[in-house]
Amino acid sequence: MEGSSTTTMKPCYKARKNVQDDVVEDEWIKQRVAELTEHVKVLLKDARGSLEELELIDALQRLGVAYHFEEEITEALSLISNTAPILHNDNDHLHNIALRFRLLRQHHYYVPSDVFNRFKDDKGNFKAELSNDLKGLLSLYEAAYLCTPEEDVLDEAIDFTRRHLQSMVKDIDPRLARQVKHALETPSRRRMRRLEARLYISIYEEDAEARNDVVLELAKLDFHILQLLHREEVKKICIWWKDLGLTTMLTFMRDRIVESYFWMLGVYFEPQYSKNRMLLVKVITMLSLMDDIYDSYGTLAELQLFTDAIQRWELKQEDQLDENLQLCFMTINNTLKELEDDILNDWNRYHIDYLKREFEKVALAWLEEAKWRDEGCVPSSLAEHLHISLKTSGYQVLACASLIGMEEVDREVLEWVTSFPQINKDITTISRLMDDVVDHTESEATSEPAVTTISCCMKEYGDSLDEAKLRILGMVENAWKDMNRECFHLKNKISSNVLVRFINLACMMETIYRNSDGYSEPASLRKPISLLLVEPVKF
Repeated sequence: MEGSSTTTMKPCYKARKNVQDDVVEDEWIKQRVAELTEHVKVLLKDARGSLEELELIDALQRLGVAYHFEEEITEALSLISNTAPILHNDNDHLHNIALRFRLLRQHHYYVPSDVFNRFKDDKGNFKAELSNDLKGLLSLYEAAYLCTPEEDVLDEAIDFTRRHLQSMVKDIDPRLARQVKHALETPSRRRMRRLEARLYISIYEEDAEARNDVVLELAKLDFHILQLLHREEVKKICIWWKDLGLTTMLTFMRDRIVESYFWMLGVYFEPQYSKNRMLLVKVITMLSLMDDIYDSYGTLAELQLFTDAIQRWELKQEDQLDENLQLCFMTINNTLKELEDDILNDWNRYHIDYLKREFEKVALAWLEEAKWRDEGCVPSSLAEHLHISLKTSGYQVLACASLIGMEEVDREVLEWVTSFPQINKDITTISRLMDDVVDHTESEATSEPAVTTISCCMKEYGDSLDEAKLRILGMVENAWKDMNRECFHLKNKISSNVLVRFINLACMMETIYRNSDGYSEPASLRKPISLLLVEPVKF
């Protein structure tokens, strides 16, 4: 198989002369993916219970093809989780223990963090000899980001591994240095899964000792197929957006349709969720439109009328909204009706009612925030600011929207997600705080910077700007820990397919807002968007 993969691929990719050639070629690729998928299933079966199985599962996940093997991976990890002694073998290496730990926790199996105490010395510090174990350090570093509150050993593991990985990166083989830099930039737990797949393909390909050529070929071909699908979806959503005609009439509005698609691609990338993905893109564009209305356009009186219209989903003559606000309302209302007709069926048509209620809630929160702004009100505390600003992040609307139309989502699940459960609070906290850190930085040059969580910290705690940023980023870390814990609590109550949408939403904040506001100032997103939607994988 290893020898045949190269010889089979070359003739297929020499030239694409016309549409008919493209169709034939793409059909061949789909057939090849099916063959490779069956081959990998055999590999998983043959490796049952071994370290090789865990490394194969890890590679499949990071390469973005694990969705082909959900049953096999679930079965394998279930067996491992039921074999308690496997994490308590005193002779096991750090890499083995950390990899098992991470994979189990990623799939919401709780594993106690005290399994890492064996790697500490008599003084309670991680053993000095571990600093020479690059593979073990990387595995421990990645595993530690699955931590929950008050797991000191994992906090210590992050500090220990980061320090040693940073110190050795200049002195190791360039191929290994690239792996280390990739991990230090963003741990895999917090990466956009599609972007991770694109970047990890080249990292995996360079690792001649560890890679499996069957898996590598599958990853490349599968990425190619999905990239074609995602390109077609971008074309369709851009046509839809252009046909709305808003960009020529509403000059105050941010035109970010491609960035919106990229954002939602992080929540759903799998081919079977094409409709869900398109729904989410339309929802976030409507939220962005509303955000711009409340932030940049309407007077307080106009915003009150606009909010009232959203609450009852109709315009009345006495509302006296100007033409732009009428256009905005009709666009939002019509879009939600369109989603109901296109996405939902008779059995789940009630899903749209829950989404509408979330729009109603966020409109009221944006109105309250506008009142603060216009009346010059400054929150007396960080807690008071967060009481409103968590709601105005819009992430609770996206959390609801991400579940609309999913087969496993019933009324009980929608009641749960719209009750603002802890995991929703966690992702909303991550969203608000990361947004505020970059927005405050970018507003420092203005004469009247907006009131943010940063400015509230500076006022309430007497923090300097840098201290306030560190405090806020510490709160982001705590929210990630809370979310990890909630996944364990919810494992037997909410399907993993639902929970992963919350994780993915949080990951997208890391992708878009870690270094700058990639939505308002999208230059930083050009390269990742190009990697996913423009640049093909080289075969």
